[in-house]
Amino acid sequence: MTAEPTIKTHQNKHVFVINGEVGVLELIRELLQDERYNVTTTNFVPRTWDQIDALQPDLLMVDLTVGQRAGWDLLEKLQIEATTRNIPVIVFSTDPKLLEEAERKTERFGGQRYLAKPFDIEDLIQAVHDLIGSTAESE
Repeated sequence: MTAEPTIKTHQNKHVFVINGEVGVLELIRELLQDERYNVTTTNFVPRTWDQIDALQPDLLMVDLTVGQRAGWDLLEKLQIEATTRNIPVIVFSTDPKLLEEAERKTERFGGQRYLAKPFDIEDLIQAVHDLIGSTAESE
């Protein structure tokens, strides 16, 4: 699956979601589009960081998967690079130990919110609103 950007308008905030599960990507896209956010989704492809750097989204959502480094490597690079270090990040995973580790190492990996999958839809929406505001606030 490759990135699928939506048309970006001046009043809608842009959320970039990275997850290896197509079903999760589709669910998050629908939820956030219903809230009037622009949404780009992708799984971990070699050019993910380049896409983020080019699009400069208002918020990132990054999945940490057991046994894979792609999520960790991306989070670390986002924190190192000046062009992306200030983008808020929601980190999610099915493994509570991975979330605990990411939260303990916030300075290295970033992350402002940590959500366990399966996540509560209201918690997800609230985390997005807390970090970048609702689209109604920007009109």
